[in-house]
Amino acid sequence: MLRAILFDYGGTLDGAGSHWLIRFGEQYQLAGLDLPFERRRAAFDHATQCAYGDPSVAAFGLRALVEYHVQRQFEHLGITDSARAVAVVAGFVRASQAGLESSRVVLARLRQRVALGLISNFYGNVHRILEEAGLAALFTTVIDSGVVGVRKPDPAIFALAVQQLGCAPAEALYVGDSFEKDMVGAHAAGLRTGWLVDDLDCACPRPECIDVRLRSLAELESVVDRFSGDQTAAAC
Repeated sequence: MLRAILFDYGGTLDGAGSHWLIRFGEQYQLAGLDLPFERRRAAFDHATQCAYGDPSVAAFGLRALVEYHVQRQFEHLGITDSARAVAVVAGFVRASQAGLESSRVVLARLRQRVALGLISNFYGNVHRILEEAGLAALFTTVIDSGVVGVRKPDPAIFALAVQQLGCAPAEALYVGDSFEKDMVGAHAAGLRTGWLVDDLDCACPRPECIDVRLRSLAELESVVDRFSGDQTAAAC
């Protein structure tokens, strides 16, 4: 019996199956910045590490966080165009807010059937962002790596969430877009897994780590029915 569903944040609740790196790239294109993927990835990784190491980020809401991230990316890329930075931030925030609102509708329905939780590699401020989006009250537990000091894919962070929910690992489903951080980590901790991906035909490195593939969070309602009926979910 499925008693709980746990979620990733970035690329899951704020944009189904779409990693921040890819979404920033889309906003770069819209702002007229055509940069090689490797340069953008290096800038993104630099900004992420800056945020992890900066205690002030824990107080940021969504827009302030995205502004910080874009500023660090542009510094790494040597771009000083403030107008384009504003455009990238605005587009990214707008898309995130739309994704969060869509997720809120689905989560409100799921909350009537199972407990909900969140596990995210974040900067200590994910709960604040959830509150801004009207999502925080829907979660029984919120685990932010910046608060607890352990990150996915370490099984310990999944075990902590399950403990707080008061259920067995096998009674919880973890939903996320990252195969290595989300699926491998959750599987190692004994949770069921739901891989949120744009392309259902994409290669699965380790099929044993996936219980079900999803293209949208709305599909979780039928997944709850399936697991509750003790039927086997479709794997990779």
